[in-house]
This record gives sequence, C-alpha cells and structure tokens, in this order.
Amino acid sequence: MQTLPNVLTFNPGPWGEVEKFAQFFAQTYPDFKPDTRKAVSGVSAHFNKALVLLSLARKLAPNLVIDAAELQEQGFTPAANAGEFAAVVEAIFLELYSAIDCARKVIVAIYRKCRGIPDSTRKLFARLANGEVDNFPGTLRAAFLAAPWYDELRDIRDELTHASTGACHLSPSDAAISYIHQGLVRDKRPLVVPDVLGKIDQMVAGVNQFLGAVYHHLNADLNKEPAMAVCGLFQGRIYVRYLTIEDRIDLHSGVCDSRTWFDNEPDRRCPFATGCRAYARASGTV
Repeated sequence: MQTLPNVLTFNPGPWGEVEKFAQFFAQTYPDFKPDTRKAVSGVSAHFNKALVLLSLARKLAPNLVIDAAELQEQGFTPAANAGEFAAVVEAIFLELYSAIDCARKVIVAIYRKCRGIPDSTRKLFARLANGEVDNFPGTLRAAFLAAPWYDELRDIRDELTHASTGACHLSPSDAAISYIHQGLVRDKRPLVVPDVLGKIDQMVAGVNQFLGAVYHHLNADLNKEPAMAVCGLFQGRIYVRYLTIEDRIDLHSGVCDSRTWFDNEPDRRCPFATGCRAYARASGTV
C-alpha cells in the first residue's frame, strides 16, 4: 500500500511582520474583498521572489567574464550572459515594486475612509508626502516618508513595464557590473548604475524596512482572538492548531486542535506530537 507523504507547513521561524499579518488579519478584516486577500499574500510572495532572483543574479554574475573574453579574442560578443543577468536584475526591480503595490492595496482597503486616500501607489506616496490624506495614522505616514529610494524604483518600474529595457556591463577595472538604461534620462544623461548589485542590496533593505514598519503598525490594530493555522498534511489529513498574535511564535506556539481525534486513531497520530508543546498544551500536560 502506498504511503502518503508528510508535509509540514507550519514553519513560523522566518515570520516577520508581513507574515504575521497574513496569518491573523482575517478575524479583524473578514470583509476584505478577494483582490485584497490576494494582495495580503502577494506582499511576501513578491518580496521573497525578489530575493530568489537576487540569489540567481549572483550566480549568473561570474558568467559575464565569458562575454568579456569573447570581445577580447574576437572583437565581438553577443553578450548573451550579460543579457541573462540584465533580465534577472530587471525582474528584481519589478518584484520589489510589486511587493509595495500589494502593501498599498491592503492599506487602502483598511483606511479607505480617509479623505484623499487614492487607490494608486504613486499617488499615495505623493499625497502622504504633501499631507493631502486626512486622518491617516502618523506612524504609518512616517514609513512612507522614510523611503527615499521609492522614486527611483518607481521610475525604473514604469520604464520596464511600459517602455524599453536596459543592459548590463562588466567593468574591467573593478569587476563591478553596471546597469545602463537609455530610456531613463537623468540630468540629460541616460541612467547609469555603476554597481547594480549594490544598488539592489540597498533597495531590498529599504523595501524590507518599509514593509516591516508598515506591518508593525497594522499588526498592532489586529484582534487578539485565536486564529487557525495549518500544521501540515500528514497521511492525507490536515492537522491544525490555534494561536494568537500575542503568542511567542515558534514551532510550539498555540494549542493543537487535532489531538481530539488522532489520539483515538493511533495510525493517524501526528508524527510531531511527541515533544510538541502545542499538543501538550491541548492535552493539559503543560
């Protein structure tokens, strides 16, 4: 007989403010529309995708020496490796902006009654900077004002989405990889980023700080009621627990809600029950 695999889905170790909101928002905002609910999960999905792409870009970066060698030896190179690298770099910019865009959708859904709040990411940044949104929380507005990288990221995103793409080149002097975009003109000159991976590191850090500040504020307003979390899929069945946002979030958080039936079915006992404090908490042994 075929044995069904065990899949552990409850892994809160990496949870930050964004992931906490995704876990606990439903009790406070049960009326979120489907698009807003997708945006809730989209924030971390796009940000994490940007991190995956950044890791890929670092793996591709050494290949640019192949293009340089072709140019040196043949006087010509199709720059295939630089093209691959540039495609990944530009995808990172787009994913970072998408994470911010999803966060904006959630914010607008929550504060839609604030006079002057727009359903647009660029307009929200601009209106908050100009003080044109009434009754908007000060701590949340401060997160928007503390994002000096936003305008540059927005301009790159707009050009990549609606117009042309750029190119990357390996510097023979310092091995840095530059990014050049002829369509993005600054002071009558095309945009040149001398160290594009360094620039991306700065933007990733900025976006991460922005999202952390935004969702720290949003989480403070969530209800403290217990929420269900899926522990995993074991032997073809779903096992769950309940926990609150006030709990210390780790693998042992909350109270097991599946022990009442799997204790009576030894063959279906959770494979992680032994040593799990959520299970012990439900059985009254801690």
